[in-house]
Amino acid sequence: MLKVLVIDNDVESREIMRQHLLRLGVEVLIVDTGELAIEEMQKSAFDAVFAPLCLYGLGGRGIARWVKANGMDATRVFIVTSWKGELELDLLRFDGIRGVIRKPFVFSEIRNAVMENPG
Repeated sequence: MLKVLVIDNDVESREIMRQHLLRLGVEVLIVDTGELAIEEMQKSAFDAVFAPLCLYGLGGRGIARWVKANGMDATRVFIVTSWKGELELDLLRFDGIRGVIRKPFVFSEIRNAVMENPG
């Protein structure tokens, strides 16, 4: 079974993401800070991580850099954002980010991210 970590301090976003992921039959763990996410990743391996681009403290780019620096190559990190502007995908990829999931959530985008080359 795939294991997915969702980081978000917005209760509504977390719940919507959790519901979509449960439809896929994956194990879901939810935390509300980047620091708690790192604690969980130190204890257990995750196939995918969804983290907000902007989050107080350690945001999505910081999480991705941490995953990359710790050699967790099998963990795919995705940025979640409601920002409608352009993102520099090359810079995000350099940080270790696999893709961007935009709000409002679309189930097929989440499904495609999670099921892409599952570990």
